[in-house]
Amino acid sequence: MGYWRKLAGALFGRSWDDDGGGWSKAAPWAAHSATGVDVNQATALAATTVMACVTMLCEDFAKLTPTVFRRDADGVRRPAADHELDALLYQPNDWQNWFEFAEMMMLSLTMRGNAYAVKIRDRRARVIKLVPVNADWVALWEAPTGEIFYRVTPNGLHMMAELAGQPFLIPAEDVFHVRGFSQNGLVGASRIALAKEAIGLSLAYERQASQWMGQGASLSGILTTDSKLTADAAKRMAQDWKDKKTGLQNAGSIVVLEQGLKYQPVSMTAADAEFINSRNFQIQEITRIFRIPAHMIGDLQRIASNNLEQLSQEYLNLTLSSYTQRWAWKLDTDFDLRASGVQIEFDVSILTRANITARYNNYARGISGGFITPNEARADDGRDPKPNGDKLLSPSNMSPAGSQASGMKAEGAGRPEKENESVAP
Repeated sequence: MGYWRKLAGALFGRSWDDDGGGWSKAAPWAAHSATGVDVNQATALAATTVMACVTMLCEDFAKLTPTVFRRDADGVRRPAADHELDALLYQPNDWQNWFEFAEMMMLSLTMRGNAYAVKIRDRRARVIKLVPVNADWVALWEAPTGEIFYRVTPNGLHMMAELAGQPFLIPAEDVFHVRGFSQNGLVGASRIALAKEAIGLSLAYERQASQWMGQGASLSGILTTDSKLTADAAKRMAQDWKDKKTGLQNAGSIVVLEQGLKYQPVSMTAADAEFINSRNFQIQEITRIFRIPAHMIGDLQRIASNNLEQLSQEYLNLTLSSYTQRWAWKLDTDFDLRASGVQIEFDVSILTRANITARYNNYARGISGGFITPNEARADDGRDPKPNGDKLLSPSNMSPAGSQASGMKAEGAGRPEKENESVAP
């Protein structure tokens, strides 16, 4: 069924309201938190913890280069460079490479639960370009007949030019839509909407601290005297104290006070300490939202040095792998990869590289164990291959079943050629 036929069938005799009379659109999420701070993509990124978590997820995912593979008749997996998706993922459009495209899509996915890219097709209906669109510019529309359309509001002249040939409502098959976890199966749930109170509280704490410092509410100390001072004298003495006490050049210097002045330092109050603890707790809250280990964004208060490697591995296995699987499934179904006999995988090796000592030890174990060739180890280390480096080495203390135990001679050596035949001394 063509686009116009579906659209006409959906619109005939129905209104455009949102109360079930015709088309229905995903309701906008409430962005006003109880603290009075509005939470949206722009304000949420102003919270340093949110920015750190989102930046890490976006950049780490963009580092994972996708590769399209095809298995040959022997079952060997080889890159399918001739497949249309291989070139499309390398450069999805005229102004972005894979890293930039993936980073922008992930920013929308991690914050708003949805990542959209409009598929631009040629006259043969092949996808030649993916135009990423921020989730705030997209509304999903449901037709009474069940079809799904996307209403994209272009933001800026460039986006308007790129989507100039697209219909008012774009069919679902022409939109690459990566969803987060969803309550209705159509639109992913927005993390910053669900966690608006935690993010809003973090923003409120930060604003309160900034205003506190801006208004000079925090004093380093007090100068007191029993003598009566004029306003000018008090101002002059305060400035003299500041000039003599602050600055690296005054370190270790001796200050002589006049008029019986005494310096009394101001210590942190219990309320000040509680305020700082509350700000630290909000860091933990936001890292839970994005499932990021706290030490990866610089919070080392509750981290022991002996479990850092394990926590980093859990981030890859439990957090980042969820996004790679989500993307791989969506690319498979949208571009019909299974029917073409190809599959897509994300190379995570860039995130699993250990320190040089551990890495070289692993290379040595793999080569001596007979499951990694020397050239594979050299390639992983960024080195050029060597002649005769593509052969697997067999451990000297291992041999195939039925061969001589030492494994030093060819299989069958030293055994009778025929059953019950003895070997001459």
